[in-house]
Amino acid sequence: MRSAADDIDIGKFFAWAARPRETPARSEELHRIVRRYLDEPDFASAVDHVFSGAGLDLRVDGRDGIVVTARHHSLLRLTAGDIIKRAQPSHRSVIGAVLLAVARTAYPEPGMVDDPDRVAVFTTQSVVDMLDRTAQRLADESGSDSDVDDDLVEGWRRWLDLPQARPNARRRSAGDRPGAVNRICKLLVESGYLNARGDTDGGTWTARPAFRHAVAALAEDSDLYALVNDLPEPIGLDPADPA
Repeated sequence: MRSAADDIDIGKFFAWAARPRETPARSEELHRIVRRYLDEPDFASAVDHVFSGAGLDLRVDGRDGIVVTARHHSLLRLTAGDIIKRAQPSHRSVIGAVLLAVARTAYPEPGMVDDPDRVAVFTTQSVVDMLDRTAQRLADESGSDSDVDDDLVEGWRRWLDLPQARPNARRRSAGDRPGAVNRICKLLVESGYLNARGDTDGGTWTARPAFRHAVAALAEDSDLYALVNDLPEPIGLDPADPA
């Protein structure tokens, strides 16, 4: 029978789940409730039922802590579309393209999304290079006799409209292509999906477990899932192409 102490710890589970940057190694209290979940099946079942009622899926790990993803019907789900709606119309396609390119750069092969031991490391410049190649190729392939969707081409042209980074600039610009990528990456850092690792190539980032699960779970059974996992086919980009 569930006790008052169990209910309190379930509440703490919700509180810690809302702090995705925290890990058991950094907090004794988080370590304690994670161990309860892993060692006590009855407690874990009670936690799962409560989270399931909120439309949330749990992944609990002794190293990574609590990783939560929201199902498509959950009132707590925040999607890329929610982020894009806050932006100006002219910026929305750029935000969507950057989010997709970050996911594709972090996980260039489909199997990597399912590998919990892989540390996904990428740079701002690698994301910029992918976006440059993709947008330019679509622009080159578009035309009156092309079967490339005009709306798709126009969306990617928004990326090409952004200025390139100035060589040897002393200050970084928030309005150029690397600046656009860095803004999205910093948002993902604040949300607990990425870690900022350094300044190499405009910025170096590592994907946290929450990002890997988000790429797999939030895009599951959708067109976005196909784009993330099979990006070369839909947009004509060969990951083996030279930068």
